Amino acid sequence: MFYFGWWISPDRFIIFGLILAVIVANPFKFLRDWSPLVLLLLGYEFLRGLAPMLNAKVNIYPLINADKFLFGGHIPPIELQKWLYVPGQLHYYDFIFTVLYMMHFALPLIFGFYLWTKKRERFYHFMIALLILSYIGFITYILYPAMPPWMAAEKGIIPQVYNIFNLAAAKFFRGGSLPSIYWLFSPNPVAAMPSLHAAYPTLVFLYLIKYFGKKMWWFIIYVFGVWFAIIYLGHHYVIDAVVGILYAVATFYGVEFFFSWREKKHKEILKAKEKSQKKAKAGTEE
Repeated sequence: MFYFGWWISPDRFIIFGLILAVIVANPFKFLRDWSPLVLLLLGYEFLRGLAPMLNAKVNIYPLINADKFLFGGHIPPIELQKWLYVPGQLHYYDFIFTVLYMMHFALPLIFGFYLWTKKRERFYHFMIALLILSYIGFITYILYPAMPPWMAAEKGIIPQVYNIFNLAAAKFFRGGSLPSIYWLFSPNPVAAMPSLHAAYPTLVFLYLIKYFGKKMWWFIIYVFGVWFAIIYLGHHYVIDAVVGILYAVATFYGVEFFFSWREKKHKEILKAKEKSQKKAKAGTEE
C-alpha cells in the first residue's frame, strides 16, 4: 500500500489481513474475530464526522494558553516549524514525520494482527482497549471540540502554522484503484483534544511492555517520534498530546484491571463450586 501510495484505511486493512490470514492462519477465524472490530472502528470514524453538528462551540484559546503556560509564552508548533520547516520546500524528515502520522490506524491494527496470530486472548484485551480509547475520544470531541494549530493560524488567531502533513501527503498519495468506503466519511476538523495520534502508539507501547517485557523499550523511540510529528506538522498542541497519553494510560489500566478482576472472580466461582462438590460428595459417602 505504501508502494502504490494508498492510504492504509481500516477497510483496506481487513482485505490485506484476510490475505495474510489465508497464508499464516485460519481465514474464517479472522473474519469472525476481526469483522465486528473493524466495523466498530469504521463506526467510530463515521460518528467522528458528526461531532461538529452535535456541538458547534469550538474551543480555541484554552489550548493555546495551556501551551504558552507550559513553554514560557511560546507555542511549540510555531517554534518547531521556525526551526525545521522551509516554506515551499519539503525535506526528507517532513516525509518521515508524515509517514509516522499516517501510521495512526495502521500500527494498532498491525500489532493487533500479530497478537491475533500468537495468542487470541491478548488480541481481545488490546482491541477492546483500542475501541474504548477511540470512543472515549469521540465523546470528548462532542463535549469539547477543539481547533488545531493550522486552523487557528488560517483564521489569524496565532502566527503562521503550516499544515505540513497535507503538503507532504499530496506528494505521497497517488490514489489507485483499490476500493475503499473510508472516503465516504466526513472528517472532524475540530478534533484536536485529545490527540488519538498520541494515544494509539502509547497504548501499543504499554501492551508491548506487558506482553513482551523490557526488551520492547526500544519502541519508545517510535512513540516519541509520533508525539513530535503531530506537533511539528501543525495538527496538535502539546496539551492535546498530553491528554491523549493520559487517556491511553487510563484505558490500559482500566481494561487490565477489569480483566484481572473478572479472572479473579472466575477462579473464586470455580473454587466455590469445587468446594461445594467436595462437600456434597462427602455427605453422600456418609
